[in-house]
Amino acid sequence: MKRVVIIGAGAHGHDVAEIIRHRAQNESGPALLGFVVDSGYLTEPCDPRLPILGDWEWFEKTDCTDLAVICAVGDPAVRKRFVEKAQSLGLLFINAISPAAHVLPDAKIGKGVMVFPHAVISRNVHLSDHSVVNAGSTLGHDTSIERYGTISPGVHLAGNVSIGEGCYMGIGSSVIERVSIGAWTTIGAGAVVVDDIPRNVIAVGVPARVIGTKRPT
Repeated sequence: MKRVVIIGAGAHGHDVAEIIRHRAQNESGPALLGFVVDSGYLTEPCDPRLPILGDWEWFEKTDCTDLAVICAVGDPAVRKRFVEKAQSLGLLFINAISPAAHVLPDAKIGKGVMVFPHAVISRNVHLSDHSVVNAGSTLGHDTSIERYGTISPGVHLAGNVSIGEGCYMGIGSSVIERVSIGAWTTIGAGAVVVDDIPRNVIAVGVPARVIGTKRPT
């Protein structure tokens, strides 16, 4: 792809733009055009180098034959909704993996994946489509992050950990080996997960305990 558009113009989107720029310094990368935003999330760009191109109608008015997108939205549920909208328009997705991240070559990486600086992706890790691994996080061997999973900064996952679809791991949380966390569950900041956690719940504390439920996504 010769051109890239970022869906979402919040702080997360601007961080992803920096990853794409950083990669372009080291290799022949695509041109970064700017941001497309949902009409309900219109905002002023905080980076004067990149414009907001418009809302979803921009794609319908543009020749997208050499265009790729990445959905750089922090909230997993909103990211899922926007990705499905982009898919309905037939758009193709690109990854944004920082050159400052350490990703072992046998990692299995889907499409639309975002990996931030100083993240460590160990042996045989699986990052499914549209998942996010934020700065300074470490993923142990044979760990899997399902679609739309979000790993906040400074999260540490041991080996053979399974993070379900849409799961949100709060900043500084950690998970011991061979533990599974269910789909669309939220783990609070600083929590330590030592047992399996079911889907659609909120868990916090050391050790992490379920304190509430969430509406199914």
